[in-house]
Amino acid sequence: MRHFLLLLFALILSWSSFSQNKEQLSQLSFDALLDTIQKYQFSDIEKALDAAEAYTLKGKRENDKEKEWLGMQSSILVNVNFRKYKLANEQAENALEFVRSNKLPDLEMQVLLLLGDLHGIVTTVDQQLFYYNELLQLAEKKNDPSYREYALTRIARVHDISGDSQKALNLYKKSLEYFKHKPLDSLYTQIKKNSTLVILYSSMALAHLKLEHIDSAKLYNLEIKKFQEKELDSCYGVYAYLLEGEIAYEEEKFDEARENYEKAYSICPSEYDLMALNKAYALGKIEVGAKNYKRGIEILQSALDDYQVTAAEEGFMRDYYEKLAEAYKNTGNYEKASFYYEKYLVSKTEYTKLKEDAKESFLKRERANFKRDFDAVVSEKESSKSKLNYVLLGASIIVLILLFLLLKFYRNKRANEIKFRDLLAKIEAAPTPDEIIDTKDAVLEEKNTSDVPEGTKQQILSGLKKLEKQEYFLKQECNSYNVAKKIGTNTSYLSKVINSHYGKNFNTYINDLRINYTIIRLKNDVIFRSYSIQSIAEEVGYKSADSFTKYFKKDTGLNPSFYIKEIKNIA
Repeated sequence: MRHFLLLLFALILSWSSFSQNKEQLSQLSFDALLDTIQKYQFSDIEKALDAAEAYTLKGKRENDKEKEWLGMQSSILVNVNFRKYKLANEQAENALEFVRSNKLPDLEMQVLLLLGDLHGIVTTVDQQLFYYNELLQLAEKKNDPSYREYALTRIARVHDISGDSQKALNLYKKSLEYFKHKPLDSLYTQIKKNSTLVILYSSMALAHLKLEHIDSAKLYNLEIKKFQEKELDSCYGVYAYLLEGEIAYEEEKFDEARENYEKAYSICPSEYDLMALNKAYALGKIEVGAKNYKRGIEILQSALDDYQVTAAEEGFMRDYYEKLAEAYKNTGNYEKASFYYEKYLVSKTEYTKLKEDAKESFLKRERANFKRDFDAVVSEKESSKSKLNYVLLGASIIVLILLFLLLKFYRNKRANEIKFRDLLAKIEAAPTPDEIIDTKDAVLEEKNTSDVPEGTKQQILSGLKKLEKQEYFLKQECNSYNVAKKIGTNTSYLSKVINSHYGKNFNTYINDLRINYTIIRLKNDVIFRSYSIQSIAEEVGYKSADSFTKYFKKDTGLNPSFYIKEIKNIA
């Protein structure tokens, strides 16, 4: 141990001649080289890269392919840290060739993941998805569910960028279930599990924020907070504070947002300049939101001057430039405001292109998958036909499908508009709200009321009217047992009377009341219209947004979101 420390101390003192002799440097132990890489990975690129290259050289000399790869990986990550993305990407391509030629499939999956991440910055979304799908196929071939889920979560992020946050959420949920129930082992420790779940909850919360589902984002943030007192990898504790800050910012609680961001960035201080820029944006946008424009400019401009944005990063800077332009405009510095507004427009164009590329890439893959399956079927049945005919036929079908989908979209939109107008007419014509939607069930549970005394029938009907006036149907505990208990009868009598008098089953009766109430309240209550679908669902007695949406659409033919949007347009 003493010998190791002396070597390391001598290495640091004599660093000026360090890069001249990597062969000599590679005589150090792997641990000593790794410590050196970690020490300089954010502060001195030459020293960090020399140590990484010496690590690779030592691995090669000792014929240890995994160590050789670790040295390559270290070089790639150091270049990423210093934002030399193209060079890092070239090195990763070479690393992929290395692991494939040496038949190292486990390492190949690591490289494919890294290449996918890099191509999102340096080339195109199409190339990024190519590597994620390569990883997905290899993981399935090797029956490695962990890497399969890593690939799917990355693909989910691309869906999020493309604007399809709902599809991203569906993928995140599947991965969450997998990692929740994955058994622990020597690699997947409790700490690793906790950290993985925190990342997934955070990704889901951010996707909900993009969809403006603040209540849902808060729920996932509560899940993250549960891990604050558990074992986590270092720095993972920041996620709860960062999300708390984002939610507070969205709700314009700027002091609370500032406090949470400060906590987040104090938990895990870093020399990485990108972290400094992220911190400046978080704190700067708060000051701009709070109308402390001069302070906002100080924070945002200083960090931007220190960072020096590369061309590859311009497409991700639109929000930063927008806040700077807003701050300068409100301090009267129109020259600077104009400068950053122009940069915002350019960055927005780049980001829009990134989103469109992502959408197009998914569409291309869907087309390719359709064409592949179609060609396979046709090839089996008509092997005598030429490949060119298959391609033309497949392309024609794709075009027809796309035209059909486009036509279907416009027809559905038109049909929904007609349904909305019909619903408005029903609202105007209905003498009472409970007559807007009056569903009749074709199959009734117990229609025969011959064994129910007449006095009991009237008692039940009177009790139901009383509970309707009290809006008991809006409570989640409103079920046949509780309603029968409140009226002073049994569930069998209650069911028979509702079937006979209303021509519907108990559940239909309650759902009609809830949907009628919702229709009227959304029409008349501006604040209620601003609730998330989940909050509206809970307000009117449903446990989930999915259940509410199902019954609303069943009764009205419309999704709640479409009804709310159209009501806003005429309000």
